[in-house]
Amino acid sequence: MMTAGVVLAIMILPIITSMSREIFTQTPKLHEEAALALGATRWEMIRMSVLPFARPGIISSVMLALGRALGETMAVALVLSSGPMIASLIKSGNQTIAAEIALNFPEAYGLRLSELIAAGLVLFLITLVVNMIARAIIARYKEFSGAN
Repeated sequence: MMTAGVVLAIMILPIITSMSREIFTQTPKLHEEAALALGATRWEMIRMSVLPFARPGIISSVMLALGRALGETMAVALVLSSGPMIASLIKSGNQTIAAEIALNFPEAYGLRLSELIAAGLVLFLITLVVNMIARAIIARYKEFSGAN
């Protein structure tokens, strides 16, 4: 399980870092220069003007990466499929929704096909709820920070 966690962390880290970097570059230069002109050190300028401006974007990037990690269960299934412990976990029903769909959809027909389509709908609803929570968090931080 630790291997799967490391694989997912490596997969989502570039998303978070690249989006955060772009958000940091969009901080108004006037805010940065004003903080430095008032005698703030570089770290104080980052803490007082860059981070409050970028907080909603950083949260957005983390939530986007979380959504990607939820969708990238095939990587986890491929990494973990070789062990006997994983085979027993899969037989006992402890499998992710996306992996269940991907592994069983090609041979499915009739009622089983309907079950897999319903599982896809459930996965979509979970993703929708995660995105709605992310939007609520971002709206809350925008409200508190005064950013528009």
